[in-house]
Amino acid sequence: MRAIRYSAVALIIFLHAGALAHAQEVRGAYTPDRIKSDAEASARKAQDAGKSPLPRYKRSILLLSVTRAEFEALGKYTLLFLATWTQKSEELPVKRLFIRANDKETPVRKVSSWPTEVDKNSVTAKIYGSYREDGFYLVPHGALLREGDLVVDMSANRTDWEILEFPDKAAAARPQRDPDPPPGAKPDLKTLQELIRRRFNGFPVPLALPWAG
Repeated sequence: MRAIRYSAVALIIFLHAGALAHAQEVRGAYTPDRIKSDAEASARKAQDAGKSPLPRYKRSILLLSVTRAEFEALGKYTLLFLATWTQKSEELPVKRLFIRANDKETPVRKVSSWPTEVDKNSVTAKIYGSYREDGFYLVPHGALLREGDLVVDMSANRTDWEILEFPDKAAAARPQRDPDPPPGAKPDLKTLQELIRRRFNGFPVPLALPWAG
């Protein structure tokens, strides 16, 4: 039987100066060069519009393009790639991500994170900052379908940064069955690694899940 896909695309959320911004769906793999060139194009557009440098900038990709089998193997979590640029080095690393809903906070599990070099002469460095961190996270899929916010705390200067509002229309528009991770769900590392190699080709593949014993 042909596998049912949750989506043929992934969701990219562009965020500027801490405000929620336009979300769009883009096909294909997300290589380091693609992320870099897209950020440079965005920064050039902001520069040409006469905008001042931003204190920080984020780009997020929610990977919705998984099969049902992959979704189950991930424990009903959705893979999130987060790239963060900032003008000040002390703001990195990202301290934590969490979901705020109904006056409760649910931590978002970090799979891995790493510093990424930014060309000091690039427009990206001028407009968004010359310090960057990338990371992979796992978001409980059910949270995408209910009211809430995805929130970031930086290491300094900025906390309680609401970067995404739920429910997410793209996720809600696709068929779901029992979208919440069961208690004690443990994502399969091999499935996660294969997804990252295929959809985020060129980025570091995690060797382990830091919270899994």
